[in-house]
Parts: sequence; C-alpha cells; structure tokens
Amino acid sequence: MKFHYLAGVALGILGGLLTQGGQLLEKWAVNKARGDHPVKGFMRSLFRSPIWLVGFFVGLGLGTAAYMLAQSMIGPALVPGLMASGLIILAIGSVKINKEEMNRSEIIGVFMMISGILFLGLSGLGINSAQVRSTLGDGNALNRIILFTAGVFIFFLITRLLVTLKKNRRGMFIGLGNGFLSSLSDFWINPLLALFVLVLGGHGTLSQKIIVGFAAILLVFCGTFITWQNQVAFKYAQASNIIPVAQVPNQISPVIVYFYVFALAPPRPISVFYILAGTILTIVAGFLLGRRQEAPFTE
Repeated sequence: MKFHYLAGVALGILGGLLTQGGQLLEKWAVNKARGDHPVKGFMRSLFRSPIWLVGFFVGLGLGTAAYMLAQSMIGPALVPGLMASGLIILAIGSVKINKEEMNRSEIIGVFMMISGILFLGLSGLGINSAQVRSTLGDGNALNRIILFTAGVFIFFLITRLLVTLKKNRRGMFIGLGNGFLSSLSDFWINPLLALFVLVLGGHGTLSQKIIVGFAAILLVFCGTFITWQNQVAFKYAQASNIIPVAQVPNQISPVIVYFYVFALAPPRPISVFYILAGTILTIVAGFLLGRRQEAPFTE
C-alpha cells in the first residue's frame, strides 16, 4: 500500500512537470505565431509548428497519461495539488525560454502557490476507487455530484462573460475559466476510471453506463476546449500569469470534493490545518499572479 501511494504521488508530480513543460513549448510557438500571423492563420500556423506539436504531445499526451495513472492510484483530492508542482518549471522556463519577466509580487505569488500546494499535499486527502464506486451508488451523493458539477460550470460561464467584458484582462479570465473546466475533469475522470472496465465488460447498470458516457463526453469537451483556449490566452498574457491563475479553482475544488461530495472525515486532526493553509495560500497567490495588465493585441 505504501509503494502504491508513493507511486501515485510520483506520477502526479511527473504529470505536472510534463504538462507545464509542454505548455511552455506551446507558449513559445504562440509567441512566434503571434508575430507572424497577428490576424489570420494563427491557429493554422500552430498546427504546422514542430515546437507546438512537441509541446502538445508532451503536455497533453504524456502529461495526461501520468495524470490518469496517478488519479487511478490516489484519487481526485491529491492529484491536482501534485500536478501543480510543474509551476517550478513554469517559473524558471517562462523567464529562460519565453523571455518573460516576473516582478517581485509575481515571484512571491509563485512561491506562495508552491507552498499552498505542499500543504494541500500533506493533508493526505486520498480517495480510492472503492470509495468512488460506493459514492456513485448513493442517491444523496449523486445529488451532491450534480450540484457540484452545475456550480462549477456556472462559474465557468461567468468567466466566459468576463472575457468579453474585460478586454484588458481576457487572458487571465480565459485561464481562470480553464481552471474551472479542469476542476470538472479532475473530478469526473474518477467515475470513468472506476466504472469503465465494469461497463465495457457488459456488467454495468443503466445508471453506471450513463455516468461513464457523460464523463467521457465531458472529458473530451474539457480537454479540447482547454487546449484551444490556452493558445488564445497565450496571445494576450504571459504563461507565468495564466497557468497559476488557473490553479486557483483547481486547488480549491478537491477540498470541496473530499468534504462535500464524498463527505469524508479528515484522515488526521492536523489535516484541517494543512487544508486551510493550502487553500488560503493558493487564493492569495492567484490574486498576485493575476493582477498584471496585459499587452494589447490587435485582432
């Protein structure tokens, strides 16, 4: 069991490093395409860029594979925090590779985000597959799942509205909206992993088949939309601002999932302190990293 847990933690960290490394390469390609194709042909030029394609494969391909394995081992409460360990690569790579500049408050914000993630990881909020299947069989829990999903999606829609209203902050709000969609992905991949083999083998109930079908559709939508919108956001703002801001809902939602959706008790008393400290640090860090005015972009 200990090896299983450590393997899950290691895969979660590896997934974060691969994901953020891939997004840095994508941002590098976006910077070039932004200069070469400021109005037309922007997305088409990305698909022709070897740098962007490598970044896409590393981030969405290898990063997602490590992420799914980690989710299957230690569940939705710990993996989002471990995945955000890639912020270390982001902080260094944004300056070295993409020639971005970080001011003092943004540097503090990155370290606060890393500290917050560390506290959330120490909380020990692990959820195993048996707990996921048990929750999916509980009518009251299903109502909480529906409420959680609807609430997160409403927040996503609000950010999309703000993208159109706040032109000078559109990159930040696109990133924040992606964070809400990522929160849904982080949650719904667990029902998919817990029930997929059962349903595929023809032994699943009708409700289990509906859950698997909904989860699969939602994950495809979230993955496609986030990838597309990340490239758009990279036109307007630094990767070192967009990605940490997206981490705010991504780090807070696991706490809601653990205590509200799954209705589990903390593994030990000090876990409550770790959770509160990690959540507060994450929120403040997101505020520090999202304050910068973005460079104008002519469409």
